[in-house]
Amino acid sequence: MIVDEITSSEVLNEAVAPQRLRWTPELVQRFWDGFSQTPLVSYSFSKQAGKGLITAIDHLLPEGGVILDYGAGDGELVKLLCERGLHAAAFEPSPERRAKLSLLLENCPGFLGVEHENTSKQFDVVIMAEVIEHILDEQFDQVLTQLSRLVRPGGMLVVTTPNNEDLDLGMTYCPVSNLLFHRWQHVRSFTDRSLSETLGRHGFEEVVTHRLDLSNNLYAPFDRVWGASAKTSARSTRGSGLKNPSYILSLRANQPTNIGSETNILFIGRRKCPTS
Repeated sequence: MIVDEITSSEVLNEAVAPQRLRWTPELVQRFWDGFSQTPLVSYSFSKQAGKGLITAIDHLLPEGGVILDYGAGDGELVKLLCERGLHAAAFEPSPERRAKLSLLLENCPGFLGVEHENTSKQFDVVIMAEVIEHILDEQFDQVLTQLSRLVRPGGMLVVTTPNNEDLDLGMTYCPVSNLLFHRWQHVRSFTDRSLSETLGRHGFEEVVTHRLDLSNNLYAPFDRVWGASAKTSARSTRGSGLKNPSYILSLRANQPTNIGSETNILFIGRRKCPTS
């Protein structure tokens, strides 16, 4: 439940310049644990764009392999993957959100469970959807090193993040604490080039990077599972339903594609195989 409102009498009247919140691991955990108990979860990326993302990367998802959603939130993306007959696991650092996703997915066919930080498992595809922009400086290299361990050699990494976000315009102000902070706890911004370079330094060879609007309605109507016709496949234009537009075909061919408002970057990379 949302906490009770704080009355104006409890707030200092001094007009002082707002200070920026310094995020710590403890505050980040508190933020997301609290977030999971509010209606704001309906604005999560996976609810707003999960079907769009899965349709965009459908050609990469192995029907006989294993997938990990890194930073799985409340488990919505994993649920969508399992709906397609795929096998997917979840990694989520927030205890509150981890408990919710476990409850949501406990009877879901294809759900492989929740992975913990020290797991030795490796996956054919790891998806990191709208996570990298949240990682604190002191944890950044550690997280990307962990990602490299989780993707099998030759396996695929899929990363989405806002495209060249102006972090200042995403700020909100708390009149109680006189603090400014990003409303979604973003702490870094990427361009398509800087994202590719960053992931390249951690062992991932770029296959393609797209700049996209990932809204569900741009992709799901052409999807082989969620599409308007059961005979229309996101992997084929045969059938009597909607035909794939050029941008779907471009995505399937791993050709750099720009769509709509280009609000998101979609990076697809392959983990380099160790040299003998």
